[in-house]
Amino acid sequence: MTAARITPFGRDGLVELTMTPLFGGMAEKDLQMLLAGAQTEAHPDGDILFARGDPADQFFVVLDGHVELFVEEGGRKSVLEVAKRPSVLGEAALFVDGRYPNWARVVGYAKVLSVPSAPFLAALDERFDLALRMLRSFSVRLRGLVGQISELKLKSTAQRVAGFLLGLTAKTEGPAVVRFPYDKRLAAEALGMTAESLSRALTRLTPIGVESRADNVVAIADVEALRAFCVDEVSE
Repeated sequence: MTAARITPFGRDGLVELTMTPLFGGMAEKDLQMLLAGAQTEAHPDGDILFARGDPADQFFVVLDGHVELFVEEGGRKSVLEVAKRPSVLGEAALFVDGRYPNWARVVGYAKVLSVPSAPFLAALDERFDLALRMLRSFSVRLRGLVGQISELKLKSTAQRVAGFLLGLTAKTEGPAVVRFPYDKRLAAEALGMTAESLSRALTRLTPIGVESRADNVVAIADVEALRAFCVDEVSE
């Protein structure tokens, strides 16, 4: 890991955490107790936040940028997710065997909150209500993962790419122009396909007004039509 830019996590940063499922709606005094010793870290492209099998002595909250989660088996790499704000990374390892089950690598740039596990777990031991809150948060994340698996199983490659593009814009109607936040190869892996399949999927979306341009830019003629395609098309 290269040298990350580290700053203390102060009171102003607590506001950012209210957007995360893990800490949202929590009282400030409870947050301060759970986040004892936490610090903000700015990491450049390629930094490894943690490696599979490492002791889970901390977990991370993504405040900005992207982090690739992946596993490697027999020389083959499989991308699990490209996490963005307000994702929480590595927290499950604290409650299982205390070791990270996968790798986490920064893509482009990422600002994360690093939370030491020891004071966090000690606070949960003292406060059963906070432990229950954590459990509810994990349940929400589990439902999200089940939803991702359903997408991979039930949606065609073109539908998955369409859904990814829709996630890049806040617009609900009319035209939109979006940009892949990281290279298309990584996007393809995160969507469970090859780069060639992603390219073919973009071509398949052309008749409904999706135009792939230079510099990872994609123009969408009609956001509503693209959303309808995600729902109506028969899976391959």
